[in-house]
Amino acid sequence: MPLFLARLLPCLAGLLLPAAAGGFAHAGSVPQPEQLAPDVYAVIGATGPAAPANRGVVGNMGILVGPDGVILIDTGTSARQARQLLDDVRRITPKPVVLAINTHQNPAFVFGNGTLQGAGVPILAHQDTAALIGERCLRCLKLLNETLGPDEMAGTEVIRPMLAIIQSTTIVAGGRTIDLLYYGKTSAPGSIAVYDRQSRTLFGGGLVSLDRIPDAKDADLGQWRAALSSLQALGAVRIVPGEGPVSQPSRLAELDGYLALLGPAVAAAFERRVSLGEAAAAAPVPAYRHWAQYANMHGKNVEQLYLRLEKSALDKP
Repeated sequence: MPLFLARLLPCLAGLLLPAAAGGFAHAGSVPQPEQLAPDVYAVIGATGPAAPANRGVVGNMGILVGPDGVILIDTGTSARQARQLLDDVRRITPKPVVLAINTHQNPAFVFGNGTLQGAGVPILAHQDTAALIGERCLRCLKLLNETLGPDEMAGTEVIRPMLAIIQSTTIVAGGRTIDLLYYGKTSAPGSIAVYDRQSRTLFGGGLVSLDRIPDAKDADLGQWRAALSSLQALGAVRIVPGEGPVSQPSRLAELDGYLALLGPAVAAAFERRVSLGEAAAAAPVPAYRHWAQYANMHGKNVEQLYLRLEKSALDKP
């Protein structure tokens, strides 16, 4: 067994479940890693939807360099993006990549898995994220091929993580100690955050979106808001959201504010018996109109929550 796995696996004892497996970009063509602290880097994607202009780089990724190796946090939208990420790591350090983590199932965070697996890097996620990748990502990959084109997506595969956690845990990989934080069904089943103790940097994954309307289609808003409160209490000095700029922890209150307004706005529209097609216009959250993707993502969130209320009403005896 490779040394890094020998060190990693005991830290996950009792928490691991087996998970089923399933041309280079030029430097500067996609965002380059930004150093946030000693041995801590982030790649910050665009806040708009995936498009040829941004090459689908619409999610943030993290790089943590430990004494013995490198941890990657999320793997990107395509095989090409993951190859560039590995090239960027090689420019930062000669140390090997010993672990990659999928914080949630969103396509912008998991489609580099095939490249990482091919390079011998184990991939870890929560078991529910691994399941969602298997259930949804073939369709997502088809849509991305249509949106970005087959050249951009060449070689990209749907690969489920090899290692799966079932609850919050602390691991040591590459000689670096990180906390994997799971709060139940929050932004989506299986969403986790990653906290690097040494630098006090929080990688929020799907739990944190700033300056961009989050995707709440799979969310439990109450548990999500409770998770944000827990994240704020960690004592982090910076947050790398899944989407949006590197920020101060105090900005979690802004995301919480959107979630606090979203549910009541949809409930009020439902009580007025507006049609599903009218729901988005009937449930505005104007304080967040300046956040990226308000026009389309907020409307989708409203429709999904409206449909849940409709189903709940129909299910009542």
